[in-house]
This record gives sequence, structure tokens and C-alpha cells, in this order.
Amino acid sequence: MSLNGILSSATSGLLTNQAALKVTSNNITNVNTPGYHRQVVQLGPRLTGATLTGVTIEDIRRITNQYLDQESVNATASSSQADTLTSYFSQVQDMVASLNGDASLQQQVQNAMTALSQLSTDPSSAANRNSALSAISSALSSLSSMSSNVQSLRQNANTQLTQDIGTVNGILTRIYDLNTQIKRAFQSGDTSTALLDQRDAAIKELAQQVDVHSFEQPDGRVFVSLGDGTSLISDLKGELRYASPTTVTSATSFPPLTVQQIDMQNGSDVGPPTALESHIRGGAFRALLDMRDKALPDLAEQLGALAGGMADQINAIHNNSSAVPPPASMTGRNTGLLAGDALNMTGKGTIAVVDSQGKLMQRLDLDFSTIPTVGALVAAINGGLGGAATASFTNGVLSISANSAGNGIALKQDGANPSSRGGRGFGQVFGLNDLIQASSPTNFVTGMSALDAHGFTAGGTASFVLRGADGSILKTFGVTVGGAIVQDIVDSLNTAAGGAATFSLASDGSMTMTPASAGARLEVTNDTTTRGATGVSLTQFFGLGTAMQANQAANLTVRSDIAANPQSLALAQLDLSPATVPGDVVLGIGDNRGALALGAVANASFTWPAAGGFGSSSMSLNDFSARITATQANLASSAQASQTYHSGVKDEVAARQNSLENVNLDEELSNMMTYQQAYGASARMLTTVQTLYDTLLQIVK
Repeated sequence: MSLNGILSSATSGLLTNQAALKVTSNNITNVNTPGYHRQVVQLGPRLTGATLTGVTIEDIRRITNQYLDQESVNATASSSQADTLTSYFSQVQDMVASLNGDASLQQQVQNAMTALSQLSTDPSSAANRNSALSAISSALSSLSSMSSNVQSLRQNANTQLTQDIGTVNGILTRIYDLNTQIKRAFQSGDTSTALLDQRDAAIKELAQQVDVHSFEQPDGRVFVSLGDGTSLISDLKGELRYASPTTVTSATSFPPLTVQQIDMQNGSDVGPPTALESHIRGGAFRALLDMRDKALPDLAEQLGALAGGMADQINAIHNNSSAVPPPASMTGRNTGLLAGDALNMTGKGTIAVVDSQGKLMQRLDLDFSTIPTVGALVAAINGGLGGAATASFTNGVLSISANSAGNGIALKQDGANPSSRGGRGFGQVFGLNDLIQASSPTNFVTGMSALDAHGFTAGGTASFVLRGADGSILKTFGVTVGGAIVQDIVDSLNTAAGGAATFSLASDGSMTMTPASAGARLEVTNDTTTRGATGVSLTQFFGLGTAMQANQAANLTVRSDIAANPQSLALAQLDLSPATVPGDVVLGIGDNRGALALGAVANASFTWPAAGGFGSSSMSLNDFSARITATQANLASSAQASQTYHSGVKDEVAARQNSLENVNLDEELSNMMTYQQAYGASARMLTTVQTLYDTLLQIVK
């Protein structure tokens, strides 16, 4: 080899090992840099033609494993989803099954039931009455508070989702910009640019919010999509869009979360937006959507069912009992019924006018099966009580008042053949002597039949959204009131739903919606319908939509006059027989039959409607409250177990990545010594060549 060849070879050694030392130095410097991938130098022979002329760097390779990278992204998404679910279910657990046992849902219901049971030991005791009313009020207040807190948690989930959407859009822009810069670097020959580490970190940050997959392109870019292939980054950039409502209530119907593809060259939208709820499978977004649109609404419906059942059972007994002395008048709640509605009531019952000493002044025994309409019932009461009391029915509200000072009104179901409209007695149907009141209906058993006149003003409209269990909007539809009978309303709903859901009227007059997609729920977005002059809408009357189900637990209170005067609590029952005549004592302060009936509510089994993922079932109030508590405990425990598992997987993948991709100081120091020695040897070769050149020059001289 000529001296020039040796010089060239030595120079290549110097330059190559100098570059290798720089790479090693960068590795050592970034030993503690999060997300840094170590780089290795691949050396190769430098050839001129077929002649070996030195050494060269064939490639500076960034150490990465595509499989582990994707597994790390997947583990990050799953762990973030589990973390978010655990956070929310822990809050729900604290709310429903409080660490303070007396504040738990189950304990509050049990306390109320226990206090009612104790009434029967001495119904005349003011202390027992006050204790019972206090326990009931506390249970109702807790139910209402929990119902409100559920909506607050939905608000929090929606707020967090809205904020995270901004974070995701920022990450997508960063990845798109890094793609552009990396493409330029690749074009200039830099295939191990540090920009790759920045982009990997951005993708992992994105995975905390949504499940993602990345696909490397030959030009250095990566295309990013959701796990199901919905594009987020390609030649176009996706932008998430969401018109978040400012407040969240049980009636809130959330607009869709969409991704819009954008041409970054001119900033214009490309194609229609894609709704994302059904496409997101992991990350914090999935957890937030699941809580907002499934888990929390389920709990709201369960609490509503418990509240409705509790109110229904207690009110049924209170309407069949009487205070001593009885109240001078009874005013019911707005039933949504019209005077011309078919009464649809069977069985018998008694309305009695009783004086302050408990003596019967007048009685009216009614066979409700012979009374055709609500208006006819009012006429029968007025005619049958012979001026001792007067009944009126205005805008869905029935009132009965005694006409003489000191007299009062008491009701009693027939023992052998009690009155029933849809399974509810006369007093309960009209709410004449309810103990528990609410701002929203607590039951939706209308007692209507399919052939009854529907009574809704023609032209009114109701709009609905059918939302899937994953939060996606499956169907939007609406109905306009037409026709004449209830079946016409049912048919209109079924036609509008177009097979996405089926509506049907049960024998008790309640309306049910069965979705074609399991777990879907109905939301009401607008309702201008009204039933005559009652002001009661279609969705209120039949309890359509998740909001009406949830609102059964809203603003529950003990009736104000009873709360102010515990003596008004109905704990006695009319003592009537066919031979009882005016002047006989029919009410006594020591009578505890009403109290005994109230005390038996706790463990009495009755049928619960399907609500919040629970199927229809038969159990007691105590058991149903325990079922809610146990369900939430199981969900919280499952979320905690999932969090532990996915956190472990994430740590394991990270450990394997670190062992492969991170800097090993021992290895780098060894490489440094090797490159230093090679650099020194090349330098000595240059020195030797220089000496030889000097010797040749001297010979020539």
C-alpha cells in the first residue's frame, strides 16, 4: 500500500472513531433522559472499487423494538383507563357506601325502616313520631343528595373529557409537525434524529388519553390511528371537536365527540367528521365516556328506582291510614289525568267524614268498578257524601274537604276487594294522603289501557336520542302527537324509532322501551307535549327517558304539614264494618294498625322494575338498597384489580424496553475505550506516515 493509501486509511479511522465517540458521548450524557433511545454505530469497510481504503460508518442505528413500543403504548392506554375508572368508582363507593357507616345508603334506609317499626310500640309517643320522621327525612335527603352527586360526577367526567380533548389536539399537532421535520431529516440522511424520541414520547402521551396504533412510513413519518383503524394522523391531521354543555343534569343529552380530518396545507376540512364514541377502546377517554354515559346513569336509575319504590310502598300504606284527628282536607298531586279519562279502577273503598273525637259523621262506600270516568268519580263523591264533604278535580289534582269545622277526611281500602288502578289504590293513585312527596313523579304506572283516549294536545312534539352503552348515538327520532288513543302514541313511537327500539304498554299502563342494542338508553332532548290543562308532558306521564327514571330520587321530602306537626302522621286505620253507622267511634289515638303496616314495609317483598342494568326482581327495600351498595362495591373492587394488573403489565413492558433501548453505562464506557484506542492507533499511523514523508523529502534533498 502506498503512503497516500495509508494516509487515507488512517484519516478515515480518525474521522470514523471520532464520530463513534460522539455517539457514545451522547448516549452517556442522556443516560437519565426519559424516552431516550441509545444509538449504536455500525462500522464497515470503505471500498474504492474493489480496494479496501479504510473504515466508514455505515449507519448510526437508534435501538428500538417495534413490538415492545406498541405493547408499551397499549399498556399505557389500558393503565390510564384503569386509573381513571378506579378514581371515579372510588368516589362513588365513598358516596354510596360511606366510610361513615351511618351515612351509607343501606344504613340510611335501614334506619328509616327501623324507626317506622318502633312506631307500632307506642304510636301516641311524640318521641317515636319525631324519631321516625327524622329517620325518613334523613334517608330521603341522602337519596336526593346521592342523586345530585351522581350528576356532579357526570359533570366532572365531562369537564375532564373536554379539557383532555384540548390536550389531545395539541399532541396531534405536535406529532404532525415532528413528522414533517423527521421526513426532512431522513431526506438529508439522518435516520437516527433525536426527533424520533420526541415523537415516540408524544405518541405515548397520546396513549394516556386514547388507544392508538402507529405505522412507520418509508419516509420516516408515522401514521397514527385509534385501535380500530380510525385515522388521527396521516397525510392529513385529525382534530377532535366537541360542543360541551356548560352544565350537566339527568336530562343532559351529550353531543357527539368527533374527529375532523384537516388538510394542513390550507387548513381546510376534508370530508365529514367521524363520531368517535364507538371507536375509542382504551385510555382515559374510554373510562370517562363509560362513567359519563353508562356507569353513572345506571347508578342514577338504580337510586331513582329505590326512591320510587320506597315512596310508593310507604305512600300506599299512608293513604290507607289516618291521623287522629283526621285532616280537614286532602289535596292530591298532579296525576296528569283528565276528567274525561276512563277510571279503569276495580275493587272497593270507603271515604269517611270523622269528627275530632273519632266519631263517624258520614261514610261513602264506593264500588269503583261501576264508575266510568274520573269526572264521574268526583260526582259520585259529592253526591254520596251528602254535603258532609266536597270533592273537586282541577288540572289533574283531586281534593276532598270536610264542610264542617272540626271534621276531617279518612280513607280505607276494602279488606276483601281493595280498589286498584294499575295495582294502586284509590288514595294512592291520586296521592290524597301521601307521606313522601317529590318534585318529579315517583312512579309511572298510569292505569291507562291501549284503547283509552290519550288526552295529549294534537301537534305537540317530543324528540329522543337512543344512546348506546359506549356513549355513541344510535338513533335520533321524534314524534308528533296525533291519533286519538294511547295505542296511536305507542305506534308513533315505534314507527319513529325504526327498529332501534320497541315501545309497548303494559297491563298496568306503564310504558316500556326495549332497545335493539343491549344496554342502550333513551334520552329526551325536547318535549312540547301536554296532557290537557295538566301541564304534564308525554315523557313525564309515561316516565320515558333516563332522566325521568333518575329524577324519582330528586328533591324527596316528608310532606311539609306532617313534618311541621308529627301528630298528622297517619298511624291509625278506620275501624269500619257493614254495621258501622254515624256516631260510632271509628278512629282512636291508640290504634297502631297503620304503624304496624309501615313497620312491615322494610322486609315486605315487592316487584322492582328493571333499572340501571338491574333486571326486574322481587325483594324488600332493605335488600334492594343492599343490592345497589354491593354492586358499586364490586365495580370499585373490579376497577382496583384492573388497575393493579394493568399497572404491572405497564411496568413489565417498561422494564423490558429499558433493558433493550436504554443506555448501559458499562457498555458505553467499554465502547468509549475501544473507540479511543482505535482513534489513537489511527493517529499513530498518521504520525508514522508523516515521519516517512519527512524521510523521503530529506532523501530527495
